[in-house]
Amino acid sequence: MLKNLLAAAAFTGFIATAPLAQAQPMEPGFHHGEMGVGLEFLHGLSLTDAQKTQIHDILKTSFTAHKGAMEQMHALHEQIIGSLLAGSSIAQIRPLVKQEEALRSQGDESRLELAIQLRAVLTPEQLTQAAATHTKLQSLDEQEREVMHGAGAPQE
Repeated sequence: MLKNLLAAAAFTGFIATAPLAQAQPMEPGFHHGEMGVGLEFLHGLSLTDAQKTQIHDILKTSFTAHKGAMEQMHALHEQIIGSLLAGSSIAQIRPLVKQEEALRSQGDESRLELAIQLRAVLTPEQLTQAAATHTKLQSLDEQEREVMHGAGAPQE
């Protein structure tokens, strides 16, 4: 059930999630950036059963609370695409885009609140481990950019 909840939340992009069901290292081919803004810090941590339960409950509550907004965001996106394809003017599309931006902003705020709730579940030692993992991942990203774009190339 947790995997389905996480997959649905990740698919929508409204609530960022991480693969926490087993709390094991990342699956091969799963890039750390795909976990979403604010939740990458959970990657690779050894969580207790109690922590897994707390995190599951927090994610489930968050998903349930934001399901309507996610559906509204999807409907607005489809309406914008339909308007573009129908040849609507910018004046007709702009209000839809503004609505979508407002929902996206609310989603950003919700992700931050979610990350803070999840962070509170972790021990100081786990937070230290998460910080070390984050630093290593940043270094790997820099190395990848150097390989792909050459040393001194502009950053994306």
